[in-house]
Amino acid sequence: MAGVSHSTVSRSLNDSPRVKQETKDKIREIAEKFDFEFNAGARSLSTRKTGTVGIIHPELYNDYSGSIFSNSLISEVMKCLDRAGIDSISVFSENRENSSSNIRRLTRQQKVDAFIIIDSLVSMEDWKFISKFGIPTIQLHYRPKNKPPEAINYIYSDNFIGSRMATDYLIEHGCTTVMCITIKSEHPEILDRLEGFNSSMKQHNLAVDKNLIFEEECTLFNGEKVIRENIDKLDEIDGIFVHADIMALGVIKELGKLGYRVPEDIRVIGYDDIELGTYFNPKLTTIHQPKEVLAEKACVRLKEIMGYSPDSGEVLQEIVSPYLVERES
Repeated sequence: MAGVSHSTVSRSLNDSPRVKQETKDKIREIAEKFDFEFNAGARSLSTRKTGTVGIIHPELYNDYSGSIFSNSLISEVMKCLDRAGIDSISVFSENRENSSSNIRRLTRQQKVDAFIIIDSLVSMEDWKFISKFGIPTIQLHYRPKNKPPEAINYIYSDNFIGSRMATDYLIEHGCTTVMCITIKSEHPEILDRLEGFNSSMKQHNLAVDKNLIFEEECTLFNGEKVIRENIDKLDEIDGIFVHADIMALGVIKELGKLGYRVPEDIRVIGYDDIELGTYFNPKLTTIHQPKEVLAEKACVRLKEIMGYSPDSGEVLQEIVSPYLVERES
């Protein structure tokens, strides 16, 4: 129909630089008119590629409220892959029934060409497996707890810097006795947030009171619980740094019930910048995790290492700084 060879059609629909733009436009117009799509099965037999990426993520929390940010990040990644015409399979790091590795299962079954790993607790054995089989992989958002191969692509947020920003903000607005509510978790980014809090307090010559540091599962109700169970400490403090927005919203809700004004009596700052924080009164001041930037950079690199782009480029290893969003709390 286009008056060209099969290989030219294939190159055109894969946006190859070896084909003139005029020819590509003509072929795409015909393909759109006749609803043409590649036969995925036939293509995989020819190229030994599935055109599918595995998105690996942990089952972070039993309570849905605790996984709002993770869900929004995964959704952002899937949107970027959709725009690139790449299919995805989203699975937990481990099989929930037998705790076996989904990374190894998907690889053995040849269901994916590459992985985007949105999890900091991937086992050393899985990293060795990925390295052994040379599977294109990008570590996204989380700093790995177990050391991956040196050549791994990664892009993640600097939680230490973000936590320092949050604590600095409270101190710069007059807070001298700060409560810290962190998340009960093995994930390194949570430990980085606690370390950033301690670093900022020390930098400003303020004492860190261990009796004002609380560790809870990440839910709105646990934010409420910390305040409710520590009413006797509220008159001592003038600021609260909560390591997840959803818990911070519970903190604000409970403070209001007890008659404390935010921010007049006690300032509150969260972390993640979930949309829900803009609906509360007062609107939540927080640290924004740049999920759009993370997802876009990861997908661009993924296209390169999967061969969708003519330039494979260098290994992507980037740490992105979050930023403070000042609202009303």
